[in-house]
Order: sequence, then C-alpha cells, then structure tokens
Amino acid sequence: MKSSLWTPLFAAAVLCGGCASYSGSSLQPGVSTEGEVRSVMGAPAVEFANGDGSRQLAYPRGPLGTQTFMVDVGSDGKLIAVRGVLRDEIFFQVKPGMTRDEILRLIGPPGETMEFKNLNQVAWDYRYTDTWGYTAILSVMFDTQWVVVGKFTRRLERDRGRN
Repeated sequence: MKSSLWTPLFAAAVLCGGCASYSGSSLQPGVSTEGEVRSVMGAPAVEFANGDGSRQLAYPRGPLGTQTFMVDVGSDGKLIAVRGVLRDEIFFQVKPGMTRDEILRLIGPPGETMEFKNLNQVAWDYRYTDTWGYTAILSVMFDTQWVVVGKFTRRLERDRGRN
C-alpha cells in the first residue's frame, strides 16, 4: 500500500527534475560551471568562442519545440546566464544585411530549413510562442551569400474548430 502511494510521487519528482534540466533553471549564475551546464542540459547544438575567452552555447529544443536557450559562460568557466531567445523582442533585432553567423548567435539553429531555388534563397524557420500566446513561425530569408534579405512571421491556428 505504501509503495503504491510513493510511486506516483516519485514519478512526478522525476518529471519535474527533467523539466528543470530542459531549461537549465536549476543552474546558478556565478556558481554553476560549464561542465554542470553540459551535465544538466546536454551537449549544445552549436558553440561559439568569444574573443575574451567566454563562450556561448545554443540549446534548441525542437524541431517542433518552441524554445531555444542560449547559455553564456564566462572566461572563468562559470555560468553567466541562461536566456530563452525565441521571443518577439529578440526577433525584432533580425535585420536585412545580417549574416548567417549573426543569426546563429542571436537565435540559434533553425528548427527547419527550406530552399527556394527559383528565388535563390533559403528560409530558416523557428517555431515559437508569440507574445500573445499563439504558436507562430519566424522565417528568416537568406540569399546565396548567407546574408539576411528578409523575415516574416505567421501564426499557426489556435483552437481550430471551436464555435
């Protein structure tokens, strides 16, 4: 009888622990190390080394996920911050003329890509939850030189079929 009561509680605790590692919320800036970040969040999809010895790690939670986390690690190997970057206020920073590397550093790798041969362009798509709570997709358009030529967003339908 006692074990049947503890089993659901244990399962809930394990699930909650998994949620914490998903976003890195259990990590502490100034205390946690890069090794702890990797232990909790896994291997990053992309890593960037900065001139000052600090590092930036990208953790997309997709391709159908709606979150990407950027982890900033100081030159001392300590966590500076964990930031969710798939947000409207970050997307406003995407401008024509930016390079592929600048987009990767700003919002990480895309969830999907699509080539438009007739336009000589490639779209990188990022699925996210917009400011109003709708699931949306940001598409960043690149030319053949990997320079941003445009962007657009579209909302996916929510509550379809309700009267």
